[in-house]
Amino acid sequence: MGPLRSESTEDVGLRPTLAVLVVVVGVASIQFLVFPSTSDASWGRFVFELLLVPVLLVGSIALASIREYQRVWRPLYAGSVLVCVYATTDALDEVVAQPELFSLVFEDGVLLAGALALTVGAVRWNAQRDAHEAKLERQNERLDQFASVVSHDLRNPLNVAQMRLELAREGHGYEHLSTVADAHDRMEALIQDVLELARTGEAVGETEPVGLASVAADAVANTDLDAAGLTVESDTTLVADPERLTAVFENLFRNSVEHASASTSGRSAADSGVGSASNGPATPTADGGGPVDDDSPSDIAVEHSTSGVHVRVGPLDDGFFVEDDGPGIPPEEQERVFESGYTTDPDGTGLGLAIVSGVADAHGWSVTATSGESGGVRFEFRDVARPDEVSTSDPRP
Repeated sequence: MGPLRSESTEDVGLRPTLAVLVVVVGVASIQFLVFPSTSDASWGRFVFELLLVPVLLVGSIALASIREYQRVWRPLYAGSVLVCVYATTDALDEVVAQPELFSLVFEDGVLLAGALALTVGAVRWNAQRDAHEAKLERQNERLDQFASVVSHDLRNPLNVAQMRLELAREGHGYEHLSTVADAHDRMEALIQDVLELARTGEAVGETEPVGLASVAADAVANTDLDAAGLTVESDTTLVADPERLTAVFENLFRNSVEHASASTSGRSAADSGVGSASNGPATPTADGGGPVDDDSPSDIAVEHSTSGVHVRVGPLDDGFFVEDDGPGIPPEEQERVFESGYTTDPDGTGLGLAIVSGVADAHGWSVTATSGESGGVRFEFRDVARPDEVSTSDPRP
């Protein structure tokens, strides 16, 4: 938690230090008032042992620079306060007669607690530093990806557009303009994917409980996968950023449609045995049990599909899956599909599944590609960072 808008940086750094100083003065005053002076008071040793307190006060000022990271700052600050209490009590032991039990608690006990707090803060600081370095590494990787897209993938259609436009200007026929339009569409798709990829390394926005069926239905509206090509086996609740999760489904649905179109021509739902009256998809449900209301956004299964591929979505015991009945991915390629730029579609950008992987990572999920039951590809998302935040109403083994 950073400084309030009405507070200056100096105020924020000074207040914790003043609090430590108040604690030190308070501990000293109370002991001077409560305990009698010793007959052989050693004021020299008292002053020498009290020199540790100014060091800790300076340290508390330095800690203000990391107060934004409360998880790290709190244990370090608490440890500093406790060690200050120990240092003050230990120094006063030279000039006042402290009971043995009091000395045991306020010297040995407080020192142990302060050391533990400082250790916790140091461990968290190292973890924070490692996370920051990992974030910088991911940012550098994305910069390399952007440079590759700009220098190669965007340059190729731009060169094509420029050459065909020049031919049209020289009077070689307006049919070249259609190629120019295709090149522009290609560049637009690349730019959109690059912009989405730029967000994958960011932390997710505000998370909230969202329905799997509802998000899948919203994603269908923005892709070429018609509603009839989607079956939600049963609904479940996921804790996620709705916008980023919708982008995951959109990219997976586009991937299924594009690869199905590239591998087959004129394929119907009846050819694959999916979506027919005798083998209709399961109607999605709001709770994994009874049917959903007809007006529910998750009631998206109908009798046939015209997009050439059928996609199933459903819960896992610790996440969810998305599976299609398309051409699938060879086992030896399943680990490479999430690499930026990897694609087997000549018209694809190769960034869609890289976006999916990045968004999954930002949510603390793992994503793997395997073979589906119908020979297509199956993507499984599992919560590896926050298992308590994913719940399923109809868990699958």
